Amino acid sequence: MKHLLAFGAFTLFTLFNSYSQTNLLDTSTWSIGSGSVTGFPAYGSSNENIRELDTDPHGNQSIIWKGIPQTPTSSGGWLSDTFPIDHTKTYRFTVWMKKTNTLTGFEVFGTEAYNSNGDDTILNLSGGVNANPIFKTSIPQLDHWYLYVAFVHHSGYGGTTSSGGIYDMNEVKVADVGDFKFSTTSVSAKHRAYYWQGENAADELHFFGPTVYMVDGTEPTISELLNPAGGNDTQAPSVPTGLQSTAQSQTTVDLSWNSSTDDFGVTNYRVYKDGTLDGTSGNLTSYQATGLTSGITYDFTVSALDAAQNESAQSTPVSVTTENGSSGGGSTVWTKNGSTASYSGEVAIGTSTVPSGYQLAVDGNIRTREIRVDQDTWPDYVFDKDYQLPTLDEIQKHIDEKGHLPNIPSAKEVETNGMNVGEMNRLLLEKIEQQILYILQLKKEIDQLKKSNNEKK
Repeated sequence: MKHLLAFGAFTLFTLFNSYSQTNLLDTSTWSIGSGSVTGFPAYGSSNENIRELDTDPHGNQSIIWKGIPQTPTSSGGWLSDTFPIDHTKTYRFTVWMKKTNTLTGFEVFGTEAYNSNGDDTILNLSGGVNANPIFKTSIPQLDHWYLYVAFVHHSGYGGTTSSGGIYDMNEVKVADVGDFKFSTTSVSAKHRAYYWQGENAADELHFFGPTVYMVDGTEPTISELLNPAGGNDTQAPSVPTGLQSTAQSQTTVDLSWNSSTDDFGVTNYRVYKDGTLDGTSGNLTSYQATGLTSGITYDFTVSALDAAQNESAQSTPVSVTTENGSSGGGSTVWTKNGSTASYSGEVAIGTSTVPSGYQLAVDGNIRTREIRVDQDTWPDYVFDKDYQLPTLDEIQKHIDEKGHLPNIPSAKEVETNGMNVGEMNRLLLEKIEQQILYILQLKKEIDQLKKSNNEKK
């Protein structure tokens, strides 16, 4: 039996409600890859935050954010960029989550809110600032998608009962979720969802479709989030036009097209290669097809989707031939732009092979003046207010059992697999920043002891 939940003067389950609001979280930045994307700074390292094309809660192929633990701390997910809020209004936060393999670790769904000085301003419903406002930290069952729903109420809210919940695909509320409220000084907020303290590298926590909407009756209902096809929107978007190739290499093709229109708004584009779905682009009108074969002609088409999963017809196809390899008798892997010569293949120096996933392999010494390594994440998260600093006893126990610091590879691992310079610099800085926190803690204790001794004299 479906549980119908009324909230204030509006009904959450209104099957035929049309809505006009825009999600305060722009997920169009999600792309296949790893690490952070615009608007969604990643928790944990890049290899703990993987975005792949996979099956979403509605059975469609979409980009799914996957938290895959590599260290027993933050293991995938995000604490979003801030977005402005009106503290006199109520906001609804949601996210889809699915856990695989085991139920170890914590599935964290939460928020944060700030005043103009950047101070925490989220309040418990009973009053008092909550510096670590978490709606929920568990998932009911493995291998099932669940919609997490929670509310941050307006600053004048006097209720003490939470309205949030975890919903399964049958629109049944299977668990309660705690709510909070804004203070009168709140001006901005964040959405957060991540995997915490996962210790099994075979575990995965999948995230999809995070939203934040003001509660005013024009937001999509929970039923519409659970079942986008269940509303009254049956009109498909217009067919995308102007599909063209803007660039191609031996293994990639860059595509662009004109925006489609829809009575409620386009939420996604699907790109087909030779009639088979190749990927999605969110609401971006550009896409790069990868993993292609040189000297082959491919036919591409694009369709548009709306929030109710109505899909347009596919566009007029465009045929694109990838560049030939150096042995193909056509164009070469070398290109020249001004004074810059570019080589599109893999390079091996002092060896005859390049390991999979790398462009350059050198068996020998390299001498240069400077190396710059791009990093998706940097350990400023150590100074976050909700960062869980390991205790010195935990550090000692890990050293006694493993013979090296937590998160730092062992000598055997480095000897076998080598060392990622950028990642190692991140880890070393993480340790330095942790040491600073330990020093500050010790200073505080020493100052307290000095004060106590002076008072006894």
